[in-house]
Amino acid sequence: MTRDGGKEGDEKLRRLPPGRHGLSREFVSQNQRERLIAGSIAAVAERGFREATVTDISAAAGVSRRTFYSYFQTKEECFLATFELLEETLFAAISAAAQPRQSWTEGVRARIAALLGLLEENPDLVRFAVIAPPAAGGSVTERNRDLLERLVAALGAGAPEGRAYSTPTEVELAATAGALAAVLAARVGEGAELTGASPELVELVLSPVIGRRRAAAAAEKS
Repeated sequence: MTRDGGKEGDEKLRRLPPGRHGLSREFVSQNQRERLIAGSIAAVAERGFREATVTDISAAAGVSRRTFYSYFQTKEECFLATFELLEETLFAAISAAAQPRQSWTEGVRARIAALLGLLEENPDLVRFAVIAPPAAGGSVTERNRDLLERLVAALGAGAPEGRAYSTPTEVELAATAGALAAVLAARVGEGAELTGASPELVELVLSPVIGRRRAAAAAEKS
């Protein structure tokens, strides 16, 4: 979904043709559910978790409130389903990025590039999953924290073992996740290209494992 209602967003949220369209019930069901998830991202990106209503989500998805409640009992349930699908999408892009013959640092750079490339195409994902959750509280904030920490772990996966390498602690993982979120939020807030954050994120992910000096040197190659 694009905030300016561009072609990509229109395609994702397009309405089904009216009348007897000949589509299977399974296809219609999947299409409507996916539109509601896309509508959830659009509504939250625009209004925030607390302010976005079922009406806002349904309107963005191009379906009725009745249709919304046939899939989700509450807007919170829709939000969590959106997180689940978003997480699947992000982790699929990351896991496909690194190549077998790459070094670990090259793999980290490749995974970060894939993540930023995906988010660059749709900054509303950052607004939904990074910027808006802290103000939501409850299960949404917890889900956001879990997603970010697992994301950091996935970006730095496969680190070598030995005297030159350290295993990040839970505290370091949480701190890196918070720093990553801050970088992404600042970029989107400033309207800057997300892909330009690659060196900074590479250094963030590598530092707990190989130290700041070596991480900074590796980041310069991004």
